[in-house]
Amino acid sequence: MEFAAVPPGRWFPPALVTAIRTTTMRWGSASAGIGLLVVVAVPVFGYRLPTSYDVTTGLTVVLGVIAGVCLALSGIGLMVSRTYLSAGHLQYRKEYTVLGVQLGTAIPAWLATMGFVLWYVISVTTSGSYSGVGQLHFTAPIVLYLIIPVVAALINSVNLILAYSLFFPSPRKLSRY
Repeated sequence: MEFAAVPPGRWFPPALVTAIRTTTMRWGSASAGIGLLVVVAVPVFGYRLPTSYDVTTGLTVVLGVIAGVCLALSGIGLMVSRTYLSAGHLQYRKEYTVLGVQLGTAIPAWLATMGFVLWYVISVTTSGSYSGVGQLHFTAPIVLYLIIPVVAALINSVNLILAYSLFFPSPRKLSRY
């Protein structure tokens, strides 16, 4: 029985390997940290704002936490991706794994963020019409709370673009290294 040899993967210039390892570690650790902050901040602020009486508060908190978890997983994926490079070679087809992880976190983050924004805007604009509470307005704390998952989804998209540009370099970029 003969075994076919697995090709070693694509070769990258040493300077590009160093740039990939440095960039993925920095962006990955920052993204994972920000994602964990989002996971903590969304429930804390969500239940302290004047909208916390609304029945959809639990839903918006869960959707915001999902966006934060997706960002944290995206950052961890970037940190792990640096291990796919060894001796100037990218392990066989691991660039697709990196891209798959980033897409697999960016898409749910955006879906959760869109649901969060939709439900939260509805809860603010319809406040006071069905309960004894007065009409709420978009104050600074409410707007900041609304922006938290949007920022998480944007950073997740930046991670996706970064991973694509690092692991699928153009011939022009390769020639610079």
